[in-house]
Amino acid sequence: MVRLLNERLEQHFPTMVMVREFEGVDSLNTDLESVIDKLSAELSKTDQNAATNGDSTTKGGFQTPAKMSFLDLQDKAVSFLKGSIIFPSIEEYLAQVFNADPIYTAFKVKSWANQLGEGDWQSPHIHPSEYTVISGIYYVQVPETIAPAGHLEFINPALASVAIGGQQTSRLHKPLSGQVVLFPPHYMHFVHPISGPDKRSIVAFDVTLER
Repeated sequence: MVRLLNERLEQHFPTMVMVREFEGVDSLNTDLESVIDKLSAELSKTDQNAATNGDSTTKGGFQTPAKMSFLDLQDKAVSFLKGSIIFPSIEEYLAQVFNADPIYTAFKVKSWANQLGEGDWQSPHIHPSEYTVISGIYYVQVPETIAPAGHLEFINPALASVAIGGQQTSRLHKPLSGQVVLFPPHYMHFVHPISGPDKRSIVAFDVTLER
């Protein structure tokens, strides 16, 4: 007699997204916004604006130069963001997703700031780079909009499943000020055009393992 011996449903290489929300960050975000505003005023109309010189997928707005590491700026608010919010979030993702001890997992962080205004957006993209294991975003300022304007949208990495039925092609994420979102660098994403006059400011980062 043939009978079923055992059965299990395995989830291989899931797309793990971590969302962390912080309170008491209004003053911090105001200071961070001032830093980004100052950089934008200095660089947005020069060839150092990565949003307009072809160095990024940002369409319009302002993005810090590719060679600038935003989180390494000598600024009190930026240093606090790095040490008290972003790095602890990276360590938590490493621990929960990779079961890695952050103390023994050497990594480096590439970071940049981005500011979008009305009509600005980001085209679909991934962050392909050798040994990069995490991409992330900290939301400094998020204008109130009606979805999907200004929202982050992830594209299903297994689009073949959509053809079979029952699976969505994408997942929309509503950003909030003081929120950190961490996800795999291969997870394709984009930002819908901003509506309204208020700016959307973020600090983005990639985490790469030290070789």
